Amino acid sequence: MEAAAAAAGWRCRPGGRLDMSHGFVRHIRRNQIARDAYERAVRQARGRARGRLTPAPPRPRRPDQQVYRPRRPADTRGPRLFCLEYEGDDGHVTSVIVHQGDSAEEVTRRVCAQSPLEPALRRALCQRVQDELSKRRGTG
Repeated sequence: MEAAAAAAGWRCRPGGRLDMSHGFVRHIRRNQIARDAYERAVRQARGRARGRLTPAPPRPRRPDQQVYRPRRPADTRGPRLFCLEYEGDDGHVTSVIVHQGDSAEEVTRRVCAQSPLEPALRRALCQRVQDELSKRRGTG
């Protein structure tokens, strides 16, 4: 078998490796590098050509589409009972909506967050809110 290979002009090296002295792989690599350089030059030329073009007039936009807006969740504090308006000594009016599930202390806290009250006025407001809540809830 080896004699036939030697007669055909094949060169084999010990260890089963191919003889690469013919330079065939060098030609393939040189062609690949040249092709990559050419493609890179073409891409750059296209990029420059695009920058020189005058922009086309803008296309007409699509008409406004309806946008889905989910419904606001139902108020967990219950239905509105009344609107509490407090006018301070400076004439500033504080409005707070009172719901069925609110407590008198919570309503007083919301009023005091907007206009601070003295402790005595705070207690009086809490008592008045409690009376109004009990009247409207039907427990008083």
